[in-house]
Amino acid sequence: MGSRQAGISVVIFCICISAIVFTFTRTFMSIFVDSTSVEVINTGVQYLPIEGAFYIGIGILFMLYGYYRAVNKPVMSVVLTVISLGTRVLLTDVLSAVPAIGVVGIWAAIPIGWFLADAVGIVIYLRLKKV
Repeated sequence: MGSRQAGISVVIFCICISAIVFTFTRTFMSIFVDSTSVEVINTGVQYLPIEGAFYIGIGILFMLYGYYRAVNKPVMSVVLTVISLGTRVLLTDVLSAVPAIGVVGIWAAIPIGWFLADAVGIVIYLRLKKV
């Protein structure tokens, strides 16, 4: 019951944050970058919606980290981190080398890594739940 409520809370929170990021992308970039740095702002405006659309992936991953620590299986947090980071490193190299994808492949690799780690974490959670 608690895991379900936590999952629902994470999903709702991430949807809200994603909506804020989509709505205020340029504003957020202007907070951190001088307005004369047009190229940097434009790059950030391309990057943030890609990341922002998939915050649910990192939200679920953080929830899984906490869950596995709470049930005294902290090694699973490390495993999920290695899966997420390993996927990002591998896909960054592969996707960015495709001319049609380029730098967007670097940005896309991040949420792909999150979701792959989420999938592994959820499968293991379901298996542990059956035991």
